[in-house]
Amino acid sequence: MSGRFIRCFSDPMNAPARVSGYQNAHQALCDRRLVQSMYSECNVLMERVLLTLHGEAHTCRRAIEWKLFRRDFARYYEREVYPATVARTLAPYLARGRLDLPEFGFRVNINLSADIAGIDRPDGAIEETDALVALTRKFGEGATLFHSTRDKDVVRNEVTDALNEFNQRFLLPAKSRREALLTRIAEGSLAEEEAPRDILTVLLANRADQDLDDDMILREVAFFMQAGSHSSANALTHSFHELDQWCRGHPEDRDRLLTDDLFLQRCVHESLRLHPASPVAWRTASEAFALPDGTDVAEGDSVVIDLMSANLEEPLFGEDAAHFNPHRSVADRIPPFGLSFGIGIHTCFGRDIAGGLGNARAEGEAPHLGTLTNLLRNLFQHHARPDPANPPLVDAGTERHNWGSYPLLIGQEPDTAGTAT
Repeated sequence: MSGRFIRCFSDPMNAPARVSGYQNAHQALCDRRLVQSMYSECNVLMERVLLTLHGEAHTCRRAIEWKLFRRDFARYYEREVYPATVARTLAPYLARGRLDLPEFGFRVNINLSADIAGIDRPDGAIEETDALVALTRKFGEGATLFHSTRDKDVVRNEVTDALNEFNQRFLLPAKSRREALLTRIAEGSLAEEEAPRDILTVLLANRADQDLDDDMILREVAFFMQAGSHSSANALTHSFHELDQWCRGHPEDRDRLLTDDLFLQRCVHESLRLHPASPVAWRTASEAFALPDGTDVAEGDSVVIDLMSANLEEPLFGEDAAHFNPHRSVADRIPPFGLSFGIGIHTCFGRDIAGGLGNARAEGEAPHLGTLTNLLRNLFQHHARPDPANPPLVDAGTERHNWGSYPLLIGQEPDTAGTAT
């Protein structure tokens, strides 16, 4: 089964202008006259969160939150925090010898999301993780409601209920702890660098300047919870599938998955290119002007930026651009993952944490591989391979091309090389 299955998208607006090709898409994503418009289907979650803000409001919010995502944080998290998180999450699956990859990816990334968002897990209990997974999955349904095949009103009501539960069980206690710390910092009894390094603390510290009420803080924290786990779980599954298919046809590369970290990272980047979290980006023109290809749009017109066409452009990515090839050569100054992380003011905050920085490091320093590469390396070290008795299933709840289930066997080395990955 191919890793790139195609669906027809039902456009909710009449004949939007369409931007295709890498350079045109790049320019359109950077054009501030085009306003984010894909996420208004679920304002109960997405209203005025960073992703949907525009203009000065977006600039101000992004400025206070961006400092959390500096490269030193990505490196620290990968080397000091993430290994223990992966080991702890993987242990019960190793004991039972099997896992479902989207579910595992979600669980392991929920801890990363919670750390970044500012949600404490004081009990450290499985029940806490179970609750966060269930709630964040519901937030993910809200964030991607544009492509949902379910009744949208039903989903909105479920998201509202999830937000209320999340607020009472997790956000309010975390907020109380941070407000107490910020009070001590203001009084001078605690050094500023002792404050937690997370979104919630930043929002509370800048609440007055940013005009942030309690509902806005709730939405922003919930949004970061889903943003850090939903797309990463999908990307992990796509990457594993592509690698499994590639190694079946290119067995000479199988051993490199365990011995060559930078090759494994290139495989991840190649999969990310072929599987952007969304194949298109929707924008609305804030004024009349001409798109990069010369098409005129009026104020209020809808514009679809075709990220898939950008990522499959043959002059940039080669004649086999539509196929997975970790050995491909990419045109100069073009990222190997294309526009999958976006560009411009809405570049994904998680790009460096999830995708890594490759060779961009100080002399003598180990490369920053990113959480996706590290997760795959752990899975391959434990002989993860598809379960022949339980084939993967496509997610029928969304028009986005994701896997709903991807069963793996893990923990015991397979008898035959043909079933390993």
